Amino acid sequence: MSTTTQSTFIPGDFSYLGDDHEISMTRNAYDAISRTEMWSWLKTYKVPEGEGFMFSTHPNVVIIGQKMEECPNPPGHSGSSFGIIMRRMQQIASLGEETYRTKYLAVRR
Repeated sequence: MSTTTQSTFIPGDFSYLGDDHEISMTRNAYDAISRTEMWSWLKTYKVPEGEGFMFSTHPNVVIIGQKMEECPNPPGHSGSSFGIIMRRMQQIASLGEETYRTKYLAVRR
């Protein structure tokens, strides 16, 4: 488990999540979305009711998933972990990374 906590915001640093596997999955998704330049799209994307990211066949979701596998150290998502991490990425896209971090840490204190 990572013990690094930072009082200063550093873009792309998810060490505040605490768990090494969760950090790895989050960094992988963050890198994939950044490399595919999909942050603006993800911010406005509305997942169809009853579909979720886990079952999405939207071309951009597929592209992001493929890029996750191409990035260094892919975590090997299950459908469930892919859906969860994509929801996290959607929150980061909507709120901004620094605001997401602030809210995440406030809930865990």
